[in-house]
Amino acid sequence: MLYLHERIEQERRKMNTLGEALIEQVIPLSEHEELLAISRKVDKLMLRLHLKKLQNSGRLYRRGGTSLEASDMV
Repeated sequence: MLYLHERIEQERRKMNTLGEALIEQVIPLSEHEELLAISRKVDKLMLRLHLKKLQNSGRLYRRGGTSLEASDMV
């Protein structure tokens, strides 16, 4: 799980650096595909982390007898 935390923080730093540069250039964040892609990646990593925590606590959601995966949620 520590690995996921590190990846999330790495991607967040990348996203924040790019976002700040875009703001300085007065470029709308919602129109910048690279920033949106990084944001989606952070969202997926956060979901994976949350699902891992649920799995470790024994409270992982089930759907049709199979585990709910991060890919099912996005």
